[in-house]
Amino acid sequence: MFDLIHQEPIILASGSKSRQHLLKSVGLDFKIIPSGVDETAVKNDFKKDWLSLAVTLAHEKALTVSKRFPDTAVIAADQLCILDNEYFDKPITHANAVGQLQRLSGKKHQLFTAVCIAKNNRIIWQQEECPELTMHTLSMSTIQAYLHQEQPYQSCGSYHYEGMAKWLFKEVSGAESTIMGLPLQSLVNALLSLEIVTIA
Repeated sequence: MFDLIHQEPIILASGSKSRQHLLKSVGLDFKIIPSGVDETAVKNDFKKDWLSLAVTLAHEKALTVSKRFPDTAVIAADQLCILDNEYFDKPITHANAVGQLQRLSGKKHQLFTAVCIAKNNRIIWQQEECPELTMHTLSMSTIQAYLHQEQPYQSCGSYHYEGMAKWLFKEVSGAESTIMGLPLQSLVNALLSLEIVTIA
């Protein structure tokens, strides 16, 4: 049997479906163990230093899981949706999602994104990226139709870029995987350089 990659055990410290999909897309085998980190407590310690906050949250998630599984490589990430220096949390409800898309409509926002790998209870690699996305000016009928179709109520910014949300944007800078929450090419290269994954 011919296998392109061989790997050590890997844990993804996230329940994010999009991050799971991205890791599966490159053939990685991994366990899913969400960290359970109280993000609110961490966020309260930061005064709108968004990149540092994203990095700190990713580190907290990775190290929390690494303490329990020290011999295993743990991948963790965090992403913050920021418009005009204001943080957009997961909307949870339809009404909140409508409000978020109304705010984002016709404007440029940033996705401060951090990913890291922990092993033996220390961070052994990290990467930060910040895609910028500009939305079309959206009518209420467009907002309602989109939300009813994809129901992105667990996604900060109230959209799933990997799906129908591409129709909502007129300009995007940054890799699609980063917009989805995981800078995949950077992560793949790190896994190779750290010899967590080897190729045939």
